Amino acid sequence: MSFDGLTFLFLLFLVFCHFKGVKWVIKVDKYRKIKFCCVQSKAAEPYLRVCGVDREDVRRRFVFMEGLGVYHQASTAALRVLSYLPLPYSALSAFFIIPTPLRDAVYDYVAKRRYNWFGKSEDCLVLQENELLERFIDREEMMDRSQSNL
Repeated sequence: MSFDGLTFLFLLFLVFCHFKGVKWVIKVDKYRKIKFCCVQSKAAEPYLRVCGVDREDVRRRFVFMEGLGVYHQASTAALRVLSYLPLPYSALSAFFIIPTPLRDAVYDYVAKRRYNWFGKSEDCLVLQENELLERFIDREEMMDRSQSNL
């Protein structure tokens, strides 16, 4: 694990293959500010430790890390991600004015229904495109895992 003094931004999330939101962030993040890591990977372990969260925490709500020990979950994480994206998406971070408990209630409501509303990809979205795969800090593990499943 390398903390070179630069701000690092990445999402820790539960299931990389079927989560269309990750693919959307990658496509919209034209300045490539955000990296990704699957929480099941070994690469995620040091980051989870630094943040003091465990995999079960991420099962309920994804984690967005902004630096050494600086992380956010649930609606705050989603809004922080949006704040790094170009306009018009970054403007949505104005929703920070809504109290966190209310934002998190909406976040939880949407999270429970996201696959019903937006669908779930049957194929692994990430492994199909190199542009997507290169944004993952655990890409070697992902490739090894996919090849062992063949």
